[in-house]
Amino acid sequence: MRRIALALVSSLLASQTASADPSWSTIGITTTASNAPQVVAATDKLMGSEVGKTFPGKLLLQVNAADGANPATHTFVPIYKTVADREAFVQKLQGSPAWAEFQTTLERISQPGGTVMYQTLKHWGNVNDTDDVWMVHAFTVEDPAAFVTALDAFMASATGQKFPGQVYLSGVVAGGMTPVTHIISVGYESETEMAGWTAVRDASADWATYQQASRPTGKYLGGSLARDIKTWGTATLAEIVAP
Repeated sequence: MRRIALALVSSLLASQTASADPSWSTIGITTTASNAPQVVAATDKLMGSEVGKTFPGKLLLQVNAADGANPATHTFVPIYKTVADREAFVQKLQGSPAWAEFQTTLERISQPGGTVMYQTLKHWGNVNDTDDVWMVHAFTVEDPAAFVTALDAFMASATGQKFPGQVYLSGVVAGGMTPVTHIISVGYESETEMAGWTAVRDASADWATYQQASRPTGKYLGGSLARDIKTWGTATLAEIVAP
């Protein structure tokens, strides 16, 4: 059985060109409802350790609310301002007793799932650390420039200006052995807020214009829904995505 540690390390150490854009990953695990609190406790212990306190980014632990055929029940999402920050932290993490203990615990109470690394390309909306409901939309993008132009135009429209959450466009860097090349992550404070915004968006002429402009640029592959259980790290999302 592959160790959860290998999944985490491969995500953190994957080769990548240096960039100032935020670097982040999704690291899936499968566990039971009774063991989920132990996953949180193990992460609490790691992030409260000497090495964990040096973590320069933001770490999310999410429960996968609706993710199709994906067997993972939870997802770790480590987010860094730069690839250099990620690599420097991993060098500290390797060989740490706290990391070894974390590996052993997760190996006992969970199984590893898929790992994908991303680079954040652009963001819109109200960047904050309180939104904990995330809708992720996957695409195969054939014309990235036109894809971004369509998004920019919609978010600048009268309807787009009413959007209550935060939006991130990211490109797949590693682990993308599927047709997915880009994802749009949309954060909301609640599912109620998401449903209300969706109704406003879908009824607007601005949304129809966006769809007409966006369709030729790529193919929409579907969406998934997750909710943050807990977060760690001293960095805020605003600090991470700031120029």
